Formats: sequence, C-alpha cells, structure tokens
Amino acid sequence: MSTVHTRAPLWLVALLCLMAFSFQGTRGIWEPDEGRYSSAGINMHDSGDWLIPTIDGQHPHLTKPPLTYWALATSFAALGHNEWAARLPSALAYIGTGLFLFGLGRRLCPRQPWLPAVVWGLSFAPAIASNIVSTDPLLVLFETAAMYAFVEAWSREGPDARRWFVLMWLGWGLAFMTKGPPGLLPLFAMMLYLGIHDRPRFRSMFVPTGLLLFAVVGFTWFGVVIAQQPDRLGYFLGYEVYDRVFTATHDRNAQWYGAFEVYVPMLIVGTLPWSPLAVVAAGGPAAAWRTFRARLRERNRDWLLLAYWLLLPLAVFFLARSRLQLYVLPLFVPLALMMARALSGSRQATGRRLVWIAGLTLAVLVTLKGVLAYWHTDRDARDIAAQVSTLLQGRAVDRIVFVGMRPYYGLNVYLDVPIEGIQLGEHRFEYSKYLSAASLCDEVRDKERDVFAIKALRTAKFDAALAACGAMPMAIGTVFADGNDIRFFVVARATR
Repeated sequence: MSTVHTRAPLWLVALLCLMAFSFQGTRGIWEPDEGRYSSAGINMHDSGDWLIPTIDGQHPHLTKPPLTYWALATSFAALGHNEWAARLPSALAYIGTGLFLFGLGRRLCPRQPWLPAVVWGLSFAPAIASNIVSTDPLLVLFETAAMYAFVEAWSREGPDARRWFVLMWLGWGLAFMTKGPPGLLPLFAMMLYLGIHDRPRFRSMFVPTGLLLFAVVGFTWFGVVIAQQPDRLGYFLGYEVYDRVFTATHDRNAQWYGAFEVYVPMLIVGTLPWSPLAVVAAGGPAAAWRTFRARLRERNRDWLLLAYWLLLPLAVFFLARSRLQLYVLPLFVPLALMMARALSGSRQATGRRLVWIAGLTLAVLVTLKGVLAYWHTDRDARDIAAQVSTLLQGRAVDRIVFVGMRPYYGLNVYLDVPIEGIQLGEHRFEYSKYLSAASLCDEVRDKERDVFAIKALRTAKFDAALAACGAMPMAIGTVFADGNDIRFFVVARATR
C-alpha cells in the first residue's frame, strides 16, 4: 500500500480545516439550543463542578451525559467566553470525522480512499453542522472512530484484531457518554450484521479488556450521579429513553408523519451535491437500486455492513417520537461511503471534473456559512445581549430571571450575569423552575438586584401575582427577541 493511501494527504486536511474554521467565530450564539449548551459549558468551567452540568448555575441539567459540556468547558477555559470557543469542539469533531472517513476509505473505497472524506466533508449537512454548538458533531466523531476501529479489526486476525476491538469499545464508550443510548445504534447494527452473516467474528469482538473499558468510560458517570440520587435512574430510563421513543412528552415532531417532515428533507438536501452524482454514476435511480439489491444478494460484506449501518438507525429514528434534524447527522457517514463507492472510478469522480465539482461545492458552502454568519435573526443572543446591556446601563445585577418563557441562556456567553427561568404553572418549560404562587413571594422578596423578563403580552397575570406578595414591578425597558417584545423590570417594596 502506497504512502498516499496510508496517510491523509495535506490537501484533504487543509480542505477540512477550511470548512471547519471559516466563520466559526463570526455568527452570534443562536437561541435556544446553542445558548443552552454554551451556558452549561460556561457554568461548568466557572463553578469547577465537572460532575453535574447546569444551565442556570443551580439546578442539575442531566438531559445529556456531560462529555459535550466537558469539551465546551475546556474550550471556554482556553479561549474565553466567545463564539469561537463555543464552536471549537464541533469544528474539531468535523475534522476528526473526516480523517476517520479517510481511514475507512482505505478499506471500503481503496481506489480513491480520500473520496469518502471529500463527499462527507463537502455535503451540506455535515459542513453546516460543523458551525453549530451541539452534541451531534461529537457523537458523529466517536461513532465514526468506533466503526473505523471495527473495520480495521474486521480486516485482521489474531492480536492485531483484538487490539482494534479494544479501541472500538473505547469509541462506543465515548459515544455513549456523548448522547446516551442513541450513540450505540451503529453498534447494534454492526452486531446484527455479524450475528447474521459472520458469527465467528461476532464472538471475537467481545474482548474482555474492551468491554471493561466500555463500561468504565460509558457508565461511570451515570453510576456516580445515580448513587447520589437513586431516583435519577427513573429519570434517565423513563423521561430520557422511554418518553423519547414511545411518547410525545418532548413535543418534537411526534406526529405520525413527523419523521417524513423532519428527516426526508434533511437527508435529501444534506447529501447534495453528491447524491445525484452518485445516482448518475450508477446509471440512474432504477439502475442504482438494482445494483444495490444485487450487492446485497451477493452478500458483499462491505455493502451489507453499510446497509445495516444506515438502515437500522434510520428505522429507529423514524419510529421514535422525538425527532429533530440533527438526530440523523451520524447517518451521513455511511451515506458518504455508499456514494463514494458508487462514484469511485466513474467519470464524475476523476480528474478535472471532480476538482471542479469539489471546488464549486467548497465555494458554495463557505459562502453559505458566511451568509449565515451575518444573517440577522431575533434569536441571536449577541444582539439580545447588546439590547439588555443598554437597558441595564451599568446597573448592579445579581441575576436575570425569565418568567413564563424559555430563558435566553446564550446571554451567559456575553453577560457576566447568571441566567435563570421560573414559571407559574401555565406551560411548564423543560429548562425553568416551577413555582407556586406562595413560593413566588420568596423568590422576589429582598431581591432588588434581580432583573426579571417577561413577554409583554403576559404581564397582567404576573403583575397580579406580585401584587399579592406586596411587590411592585418597576419597568426598566423592553427588548425585542424571538418575535416578541420582552419587558425587563425589577421588583420593589417586597414585604413579608
């Protein structure tokens, strides 16, 4: 095997870095998801508590394992509280995933091993996701690393194979620590494939050292936090697993048609421009389908592995009732390998034509990232923070409390003030503290340095609740955000 096939070419590394880092620090933090993740990382760094994540500095935020928050806290510690630091983990994950795809290409696309990395790195969904603060880019990295180790072990025998299986289990442990059970979907797909088509290899993958490493990396944190409060086990298994799969509790496109609305457009647009080129290279849609079926009937092990890797997780995502576009981001890795195999050796992937396609796509994607970086949106926490800073005008503030609405936790990146949320019972937001009418009085009593924020359309009921506490709201101004006028005020004359 030549050197060019064993080491990623410098041009590929440069391409991935260009896509990863262009405009990374230009765009403000967008609410709500980027703000929530960023705030958890900042609070972890500032508090020194690396065990229990919080988004408001007080209450545990256990919807995801903490690996993403650890990465964000480390980045904030190194680079300060800014957009570049918030997006650095996603950018590095994008680069790492591309390099692992090059490694996978050496085994699964040997004629052009760099092609899967190019197809993946210059597909719309992975390229744009590298600019988003989320758990998903890191999840893709660790899943791809685990599958790379598996394919290496799959191609070897004896001690070499066992060493790669150990590394594979480490990758699955890190994937589990990034997003919990969804991070293991490709593992289940791989096990199903081996159990049906390669049972000797199925047995050999369960290396005791690897299983121990997986358990330590993947379950130690869960064990510690559950030991602190045993009822957290019910929360993890019930709210975070059962409810996401079987109920509409999380209110994320749970309708029967939700998967078609969320995932189908994401997969179609996200694979551009390579998916139509791959279909053309295969001779058209009908010919591509016939070729794919023929490879499966022939028991071509590479195509079978990719089919299981893609289809089993996709089926789970369709059946589960909590659905967001980025959930299917890991599927772009097997899709890229499939498209690269279809393109390899074709007219679309050789010589000047490929250079033109890749170059044009790179220019379009970088331009798109630039447009998004300067795109005005009323969910931009940086713009909201500028408005809030103008209102506060140097006022000493202990915390900003959002009432009966989703808190803008992204303000934590720009304002050195804790951000919290409270609600009085109408709609229970997942990331706010619920208060009874009686406990509201304790919340506002003797806290003249707190600033409260509420949508202007909802002030009457809250003002009445304050009046019952002997308190009076004193407005300090209004901010426009997320399509609403948000009234900011302090509470005066709270009495016992």
